[in-house]
Amino acid sequence: MISVVIPTRSRPGFLRQALVSLLSQSFPAFEALVVEDGEGEGLEVVRALGDPRFRAFPNPGRGQVEARQFALAKALGEVVLFLDDDDLLMDPAYLYRVWRVLSREEAVVYGEGVLDLGFREIPFSPGEMGDWILRDNRILASGTALPLRTLKGLGLDPGMGHYWDWDLWLRAYRKGIPFRYLKGMGVRIRLHGQNLSGANREERRYVLELLRVKHGLPPLVLKDHLALALEGLTNV
Repeated sequence: MISVVIPTRSRPGFLRQALVSLLSQSFPAFEALVVEDGEGEGLEVVRALGDPRFRAFPNPGRGQVEARQFALAKALGEVVLFLDDDDLLMDPAYLYRVWRVLSREEAVVYGEGVLDLGFREIPFSPGEMGDWILRDNRILASGTALPLRTLKGLGLDPGMGHYWDWDLWLRAYRKGIPFRYLKGMGVRIRLHGQNLSGANREERRYVLELLRVKHGLPPLVLKDHLALALEGLTNV
């Protein structure tokens, strides 16, 4: 089974669409672990959908990393897939493709997607893993999956805040865990004021420097996936 981890806060409409996209998947052996980090709207969305594969919990901690950590402690699947509450799976075979890889080997599986600006869609293709991971985080957190035992061994670092995912990929990369790339537009990433690097810019810059020091990286430029796509750094 695949455990889909979805932290949520104050976006019930988006969350519902994310969950409905899971119902369209051809691979039925999944659970969705929704961890509410706000006022409870996410709990109501899950209750209204009424699918027993959807489980919802209030976040006993605080923040997105703590919410994911709590979900991991509740996960029943052999594989964990991350999905943000404002994103969704486009390819109905996406979970099956993830499972086909991870049922055979320990790896980090990541895919391609579409950056949805509301008025424009931009294809986003990270490309096969390379040393670019030491300079830019091209990997879309939504749609990325790895075995639960691997993830528990690596852990999530709450101190990395907005860059919890890049920190995780870097540690997996340096440990020699293979990365497997799924081609095709698998995930829709909605871009809006709350998830662009222009929002909370100084906080993001501060945490980016913490990430750089932790991993001994050269100076890093504050970017988001939109900036990477517009720079042509992702084979778009």
